[in-house]
Amino acid sequence: MAPIMKELIFLLMLLMTGIIKADYIPPTLNKLILRADIILYGEVVCMDESVIELNVYNSINHDSLTITIVRFKEWNCGQRWKEYELGDTSLFFLKSRNGRYRTIGGGNEGELPIHNDRIYVHASTISQAGFVTQFDRSDLQMEDNGFNNPYNGYVINLSDFWQATAVVKKCFISEITATGNLINIQQLCSTTQFESTMKQNKILNWVLTDLKK
Repeated sequence: MAPIMKELIFLLMLLMTGIIKADYIPPTLNKLILRADIILYGEVVCMDESVIELNVYNSINHDSLTITIVRFKEWNCGQRWKEYELGDTSLFFLKSRNGRYRTIGGGNEGELPIHNDRIYVHASTISQAGFVTQFDRSDLQMEDNGFNNPYNGYVINLSDFWQATAVVKKCFISEITATGNLINIQQLCSTTQFESTMKQNKILNWVLTDLKK
């Protein structure tokens, strides 16, 4: 099933359940980056029924080598691609609430699995701008547990993805509305600082183009 069709079905089911408002749209990558208090990736080394603990491999706005994150709670239209397991490696976009870190996104869009130096991105995260043919579709096979299953999305080199994320987090800020939309986006860095990188990094080019729309 095409990514756009899956997203439409996902949104329709959300509306039918009445669980969320009609204006809910899964966050795109630039929203995840600019809304996040902390961005990091690492490996699950401990967990219980309510939280997971990660060894942190790389991070933005986080100095500790470990972090405890509230587990994503599955619901009718938002399910993780599989059960949590020790050894899972993922990238997280996190918000702090009452001193606890939670993944951004009602469909768990803010947690992206990593395998063999490649990151798997939800289709809804990068497909809304309409020029995703430049990215490779995921070739991993796994049971489809939800419409935001990243294994039905796109696969991107982890180094490129992290580089793009770091540039945007460093060089842009915005205000955020109550519904999670970005307004009054401001550029803090000179374009010359990332212009050459943008020409070589497809995902950075995508994010910057989407930010300027």
